[in-house]
Amino acid sequence: MGIYSLKGSEVFDARLQQDLDRVVRVLTASDAESTYRALVLIGGYGRGEGTPRIVEGRQEPFNDYDFVVASVPMNRQRRNVVQGRLRLLEKQLSRDLGLPVDLQLYPANSLPHAEFSLLNYEMKYGHKVVWGDPDALRALPAYPHEQIPRSEGTRLLLNRGKLLLDIRRALRNGQMLGKEDKLRFVKFIGKAYLAFGDCALLMAGAYDLSYAVKKERIGGVSIGTPEAEFLTERYRQAIALKEWGDYAFLPDYPLAEEFEIVRQYFLRFFPWYESARLKVESTGTEAYTRALIHGPRECPAWKAALLNIGTFGQAAVSPQPDFLWRHPRSRLYLALPLLLADEPVALPAIARLLLAANDDQETVEERFYTLQRRFS
Repeated sequence: MGIYSLKGSEVFDARLQQDLDRVVRVLTASDAESTYRALVLIGGYGRGEGTPRIVEGRQEPFNDYDFVVASVPMNRQRRNVVQGRLRLLEKQLSRDLGLPVDLQLYPANSLPHAEFSLLNYEMKYGHKVVWGDPDALRALPAYPHEQIPRSEGTRLLLNRGKLLLDIRRALRNGQMLGKEDKLRFVKFIGKAYLAFGDCALLMAGAYDLSYAVKKERIGGVSIGTPEAEFLTERYRQAIALKEWGDYAFLPDYPLAEEFEIVRQYFLRFFPWYESARLKVESTGTEAYTRALIHGPRECPAWKAALLNIGTFGQAAVSPQPDFLWRHPRSRLYLALPLLLADEPVALPAIARLLLAANDDQETVEERFYTLQRRFS
């Protein structure tokens, strides 16, 4: 067991450490260095469960580098300025390291009020401080393990469903996929299966940070999910590939066929999860709309109204006035199964839901992407 992965070698750890040291040097050499308190590695490598990609017998970094940059207290204006600088550093580091780098600013005064999200939960309990104050995140709330909001599972499915839409668009357009494109899409399919299993565990109150724990628990909680044996098998396969990223199978991988399998499963799993979360028997579009409007809130009504008005203006009361008082993600939850449905998808209905300028496929899907990036 390595420092940053379960199966990586000491050589892999040293290789990863070189990249982390590079990030530290760039961050601490920047103009705003005096405002930073710590650089915190989160995600798979931060939990010690990252992926070593096997390339001609070598172990190479593969996961995105996700960091929290803990800082001194600051107001919103100052925060926006500093986050803008970090975005520029992200681009520089992503080019230098050949992997996506994310630097998310968390000022000290924001920590005690950080929402109870799956991201913040995993950040609180599964991270490594690679530079600076080892207690930089101590002020985060003590999120109870047994009280993770079930809506966080829906949010996870939304973000993984977006990846499936990426694949669908590429296959639909008939674009020639290079090796790296195919690898990226295979990774997306694995992330979808991980999300299905994580959501099954979350619904059963058996969620854990560690995939080593989750792969043992999944067999006992998948009963009742759509095609439980299939879910358990694919979840464990995805974990195995995450633990040891050997993609030698890639040249013969039937991407279109495997995408269709995971797409169809998403269309069965998502309604199952939402039916269980919202305690409704049916999640057809009309019933699901009512359940979202009258079900548990993801944020206070006043905050939802501000977000909706800021995003949609006066149209925020369309197609139903009650949407004003619900988080804008509710529209995305409704739209995603329609976007991934069998062709032809209901573009006019999705356009009305997302308040898109037109109901052609490109406009509707780009509208979804824009909103998903903002509210993911």
